Amino acid sequence: MNFQNIAQKLVDATMKIIDKRNINIMDKNGFIIASGDKKRVNTFHKGADDVIKSNKMVEIYPEDVKNYPGAKEGVNMPINIQGKVLGVVGVYGHPNEVRIIAKLVKTSIELAFEQYLIAEQVKIVKDLKQQIIRKIIYEDVKEKEEEILCLCKIANLNMDKKRIGIIIKLSNDNKIDSAANFKSMREIEKFLVNSSFVENDDIIGIINEKFVILKEVPIRNFKNEKEYMKSVSRKIYEKCGLDVRIACGSLNIGTYGLKKSFFEAKALLRNTYESIQDINDLKTQTCYLLNQINDDELEHFIRPIYNKILNSEGKVEIWIINTLKALFENDLNINKTAKRLYLHKNSLTYRIKKIEAITGLSIMSNFNHSILLRLLTIYVDKNNKTKEEL
Repeated sequence: MNFQNIAQKLVDATMKIIDKRNINIMDKNGFIIASGDKKRVNTFHKGADDVIKSNKMVEIYPEDVKNYPGAKEGVNMPINIQGKVLGVVGVYGHPNEVRIIAKLVKTSIELAFEQYLIAEQVKIVKDLKQQIIRKIIYEDVKEKEEEILCLCKIANLNMDKKRIGIIIKLSNDNKIDSAANFKSMREIEKFLVNSSFVENDDIIGIINEKFVILKEVPIRNFKNEKEYMKSVSRKIYEKCGLDVRIACGSLNIGTYGLKKSFFEAKALLRNTYESIQDINDLKTQTCYLLNQINDDELEHFIRPIYNKILNSEGKVEIWIINTLKALFENDLNINKTAKRLYLHKNSLTYRIKKIEAITGLSIMSNFNHSILLRLLTIYVDKNNKTKEEL
């Protein structure tokens, strides 16, 4: 909606409450841009021109109309917004009758325009932040750094502050209905922006049906990133009824560092299924690093182990992967893992011995073997074997 449309809406609304006395709003050049008398729109108003030049009220009495081409009797007052003359508002009638009304109209028009300009500024900053995130994620930040920093300056963002990349996604996003996912993300965005979870200096946006925050650290009112993410997750569920998964990357410096932090968070969401993933957690770091091993290397070294756990139908033995994952999630603790799998610890011990016999690798007594078996679970996940077969 442009400025002229806003002006006309204000004229129409205000005239209803002042006995339908005609109101004009003029621009900085003295031309009427909105009026209760539509025929006068886009015509020159000499009284408004004088107001613009003097920044003072101009009252036009019936006998003075001849000296003001395009004007009628009435009171014309400057519209002052943030110390600048934005335009002029005029109320038709004898000045002695409409002077007080004109002052009230001026005040209401200024307040309305201020709210409009604030909303426009917020929208511009929001769009800029979205653009900044897209440039950081998708473009060569070393080549585009000057352009990104220029956009940040326009958006009044201090890029000297330390930030981390945080990604929020729906736990059960609809792979078919992208519109529904985006609508949910808009709901999450609205809640977070209107709460204390997002600060003015955070860079935010919705990218590929995920909500991204390039967040200033340390995070105000929270001990650490994990506490912040847990609180965000809980409140989104309480206020929006949506289950989400959240991950954050490590603290990095500069635009390239922010790009790296974002992709770390993205990798955590792709490679693990925990609802909260903080790369500062050592177990999560280990998982992240192991997942950085490229597919060619995994295919060459882990495929032979994978072949050993296939059954006669060529499918993964479910119990082997479930047991291995539970063991690694519980730091190879027999009692905790047995409880996690609802097994007696003797039954778990039997399973472990059977896995060792099938793979030829000792999970409990050989560190190198346990790493290879951990990579086996990653290989299965990367090839979507778990999702399809388990």
